[in-house]
Amino acid sequence: MLVLSRKIDESFSIGDSIVITILAVEGENVKIGITAPREMTILRQEVLKAIQEQKKIQELMANEPEPMATEHFEQLRKLLASEGDHEANDKEKGGDQTS
Repeated sequence: MLVLSRKIDESFSIGDSIVITILAVEGENVKIGITAPREMTILRQEVLKAIQEQKKIQELMANEPEPMATEHFEQLRKLLASEGDHEANDKEKGGDQTS
């Protein structure tokens, strides 16, 4: 892992087309700006993980016989409930909910 120190309004580049700029530091939160091509998907890590878990559950449900579907629905329910818990915690901490 590359570790960089940057001050507000300083940037660093990833490749030729991505620039990350430090916009603000507020307590433990760091606000960054990302300049990247529109066709590039940029997601927070927790959102990416939730999407991957959802796809895994969808694949399992599509490939399993009917009796297993109940178990997969339960897994999906738990996943969605945990996402709601994370969002509630983010709001309590004043976190930004954008991707």
